[in-house]
Amino acid sequence: MSPLSTTQQSLFLAAGLGRIQSLNDAASARVSSGKRIDSPAADVAGVGMAAKLDGQQARLRGVEINLQNGVSRMQSTAGQLNTISRVVTRLSELSVLGSNATQDANSRSLYQVEFTKLQDQLRQTIGGTTAEIGGTADVSDPSGTYNGTRLFGASAAETLSVGLQADEQITLPSMDLSSGAMGALISQDASGNYTTTIASLGAGTTINDALTQTGQVLANVGAVQSRIDFSVNIAATASANHEAALSVIRDADLATDVTAISRLNMLRDAHNAMLAQSRDSGAKLISLLSRN
Repeated sequence: MSPLSTTQQSLFLAAGLGRIQSLNDAASARVSSGKRIDSPAADVAGVGMAAKLDGQQARLRGVEINLQNGVSRMQSTAGQLNTISRVVTRLSELSVLGSNATQDANSRSLYQVEFTKLQDQLRQTIGGTTAEIGGTADVSDPSGTYNGTRLFGASAAETLSVGLQADEQITLPSMDLSSGAMGALISQDASGNYTTTIASLGAGTTINDALTQTGQVLANVGAVQSRIDFSVNIAATASANHEAALSVIRDADLATDVTAISRLNMLRDAHNAMLAQSRDSGAKLISLLSRN
């Protein structure tokens, strides 16, 4: 073997060793950082896709917050409506008891006292202005509110954004109880007296209509609750899919990289041994030539 050939082999082995070390360093860096992409140049398309998924994931986090608030609002609304329904049911019972001719007028008047107190409860829960429900003053701070928003008054349609697209929205149900039969039940005259009493002609019909009105609003709330529940599941699934996609793009494949490091270490050791042998061969050849 000529000295030139020996030197050339050593150069090839050294170059191969450099490439192996470079690959080993890259794999070790991925394992230590847990990231597959250490710079944008490593995967241009992957970086662009990851940026897009990041934006969508941030929007989904906003959607999840919207849905949580929507669930809370609908639960609060349903609870208030169930109370209203129980109050109106009691009013219906009192209207029948107040029409019992076998009792004296004093006894029947006691039913009217409770009837009026329950109307006060409804009025305070629903609220409204004097233009809506009469009386001597507005009920501007009713108990039927959520986060400062009046639940049972006339208002513009409100929507929740529940998806990545602009048209993925849920319209919250209209729940105006300050009008119709319920409005008549809590309406007062200019002196602050209720226009509907136990003795009023048609009181029973007004109360039944108010119950029907409350039931319709409850049904609408239930429908929206069902829609929100489905949207929560859809948003959770979409978020999980986005996380998985981002993981594929960004996270290092530890199993593959650890296996690669083991293989590269073996190759490095083999190259080192061959390089050492190549250098020894050259030294031995030079020693023989010098003797000759």
